[in-house]
Amino acid sequence: ARHERLLRRSGTSVDPRSVDSGKYNPVRDLDDASVLLIDDTWTTGANAQSAAAALELAGAGPIGILVIGRHVRPDFQDNEARLRALPRLFDWDVCA
Repeated sequence: ARHERLLRRSGTSVDPRSVDSGKYNPVRDLDDASVLLIDDTWTTGANAQSAAAALELAGAGPIGILVIGRHVRPDFQDNEARLRALPRLFDWDVCA
């Protein structure tokens, strides 16, 4: 009963890596309500930050962001070395 879709994707064309509150349309005024924004994957943070900006414009109070997964590009900076240094490889049978 506490889950509610507060945003819809707008038709506005926005660069995938840029933060723009126009990326989303709020479905209603939020009257200073606290919001926990849940995102499935964090790559650049642009989607979550754009959504938070749209929620703020709709009148949200405090906004927290919970991200379920993180995308890591091995070819970016020293990510490949960091991934190799992990104690074990990812295993679906072990990971929750």
